[in-house]
Amino acid sequence: MTSFILFLVVLLLPSDSNEKIRNIKYEGKDYLTTYEVPEKFTGKYEGAGDGFLELSQDGTGTYNYDVFFAPEDCEKQPITLEWGFLLDENNNIVYFNRKYGRSYPVLLKSTSETSFQGCRQEVMLDFILEYTDGPLIISSSDDWVKH
Repeated sequence: MTSFILFLVVLLLPSDSNEKIRNIKYEGKDYLTTYEVPEKFTGKYEGAGDGFLELSQDGTGTYNYDVFFAPEDCEKQPITLEWGFLLDENNNIVYFNRKYGRSYPVLLKSTSETSFQGCRQEVMLDFILEYTDGPLIISSSDDWVKH
């Protein structure tokens, strides 16, 4: 009896990978996402200016605009966020094959007072572009490359 109860407890405990799956609501719809991704996708994406996107392995991050156009009541500060790559119905990471390589949709959800598009959007859909010849680039910026 004791081993059966132990088995049930182990079965009901969340696995490590399930902890890295979460729903993010975007444009009124819930999307299943994960931050359990190959390490090459985490880290800092930046360009020539002050802007950057940093994706941490724990599913958090920071987005800092190069150029900030927003109403006065939207404080100009980096956006802290939770992020996740979209998952399909089989819990596989979604990607699109392109001529240059692959495009991975990722949802970025603000966890700070400042949010996307001049504090008008809590969640932003972006794409990480993986070029066949190597670099990873953020599609919302002209020059943000993974370093």
